Amino acid sequence: MKNFFKFFSVVLLTFYFSIQVSAWGAKGHRIIGEIAQRHLNRDVSKKISQILQGESLAMCSTWMDHIKSDKSFKYMYTWHYCTIPDDKLSYDDCEVPKSGDAIQTIERLIQELSTKKISDGDERMAIRMLTHLIGDIHQPLHVGNGEDRGGNDMKIKWFGSKSNLHRIWDSELIKYQDLSYTEYVNWIEKTVSPSRLNYEKDPVRTWAMESKMIRMSGIYPPEEKTSLGYNYNFKHINPLNQRLKEAGMRLAHVLNEIYKK
Repeated sequence: MKNFFKFFSVVLLTFYFSIQVSAWGAKGHRIIGEIAQRHLNRDVSKKISQILQGESLAMCSTWMDHIKSDKSFKYMYTWHYCTIPDDKLSYDDCEVPKSGDAIQTIERLIQELSTKKISDGDERMAIRMLTHLIGDIHQPLHVGNGEDRGGNDMKIKWFGSKSNLHRIWDSELIKYQDLSYTEYVNWIEKTVSPSRLNYEKDPVRTWAMESKMIRMSGIYPPEEKTSLGYNYNFKHINPLNQRLKEAGMRLAHVLNEIYKK
């Protein structure tokens, strides 16, 4: 019985840890993966399916969060985000962790998948990582200011329940819409217009600077505002949906370019 409770405690802690550090939440990542899946060229879709052994981009998108429970993957933790302080005009002016960050890892994965010289794991693993990290970099608070752990330190109530700003953007806003990930994709595919022509072709560092601009454009509530709800959802759900759509379309473009004949 003692061993059972010890095992149960470990399971609970692992589950809690995964919830605390996940980006976009499982549903957000699956939305991005599903958008990309729908916009893959037919031949590319077949190749991706073979490499992923039948797993869809939606389902493989959460792999990088699931493996956080395995300490052997600890070296990947810093890959989920990058830091561009408010006073920095570009990513090139910023310090980067020795273990790397989201921008460096995405750029490396694209290069390695293009040349088929993969340094970390196999091709399946690389696609899983790329799918997840392209999602991460489009979440505005995964391009942090270096001061509050991407909004995790900003404790706020969401419709009366304890939360923080990072979690609200990762999952609470998406969860509040009360849609499955496929229903969510159907919704934003019809309602979210392209931000501009050919935005899918923007370089990775542009994606990060977009997230920084959104981070600085009013998603942080005033200090005296300790509870968020209807008004915050109304103001920010469209920008959030725009980022989900952009992430999915850019992921599709990257994979189409890598695997085109």
